[in-house]
Amino acid sequence: MNDASSRSHLIFAVEIKATNLHTDQPTTIGKLTFVDLAGSEKQSKTGVDEEGAREAVAINQSLSQLGLVINALSTNQK
Repeated sequence: MNDASSRSHLIFAVEIKATNLHTDQPTTIGKLTFVDLAGSEKQSKTGVDEEGAREAVAINQSLSQLGLVINALSTNQK
């Protein structure tokens, strides 16, 4: 939100492939995805005006919903 903000997001994916050393055939392939969504900061720390604060609230709501979707997908929920 500003130069001094600690808000950041991270998506880190690791693909893992296990191979049978005797047959040289892949036995397991998996992918781990780590998602770290930025937490909220106090409005007084952000240095934004009222419009920027409303935008930040909307962004936080969107990120919360994204987190719920990711969680539902990872547990095979609708």
